[in-house]
Amino acid sequence: MIGSIVLLSVLAAADAPPSVIRFSPGGPAGVGLKGDEKSREHVYYTSAQDDQVQAGVWEASPYTSGPHTATYSEFMYLLEGSVTLVDKSGREETFRAGDAVLVPRGTEFTWKQTEKVRKYWVIFDRTGDAPKTAPTFVRVEPDGPAGKGLVGEGRTKYHTYYETPDEKESVGVWETKPHTGDLHETKYAELMVFLKGNVSLVDGKGREEKFQAGDVALVPKGIQYQWKGETVRKFWVIFDPS
Repeated sequence: MIGSIVLLSVLAAADAPPSVIRFSPGGPAGVGLKGDEKSREHVYYTSAQDDQVQAGVWEASPYTSGPHTATYSEFMYLLEGSVTLVDKSGREETFRAGDAVLVPRGTEFTWKQTEKVRKYWVIFDRTGDAPKTAPTFVRVEPDGPAGKGLVGEGRTKYHTYYETPDEKESVGVWETKPHTGDLHETKYAELMVFLKGNVSLVDGKGREEKFQAGDVALVPKGIQYQWKGETVRKFWVIFDPS
């Protein structure tokens, strides 16, 4: 079963301290998803610098769109249904519930959906230098690319699937051995899709939220938090940098 998503977020109210908000595939309790019979969504996070840089949950009835060229990068984690993407060269791949895919900015592709789809998404990388090579969609694998896997030294290993030319935004898979990190203030937002292990994220007020495989957390830029975990593997999306 696909786990729930949890977002660490600074509440909009001026007198509200940073807190942990647990997300649901159906949207927040009492709010749900908004839209029409074709598509519905709820936006859980919006950048203060660019209101088009966002993260949320979305569902849509079957449809086909494209070909068109992406004007931003989008990370998608499918919760329900399946979708087939076809790039400019004719390469075709189907993604199903539990799969993760990245569509980099500049990708020319067609979206083919024959059933209802629900997904979590992050839209980022809207400005700056364009990719130097013709981009295409990328399946983000829990073990890294076949034949490469994860590499690293010390307590962590990882594989970076995508990085912007300025090296400020990226997507990849990362694993760490048990450790407790320092309380620190983030300089960017980060989406974390937990693949194995258990971890607690503790905010600047000492409030602790526990996550396990299947859960997803988003830590907004500017929040103070601390990592307390066992061996954990996750997908990451680093975006909305300072």
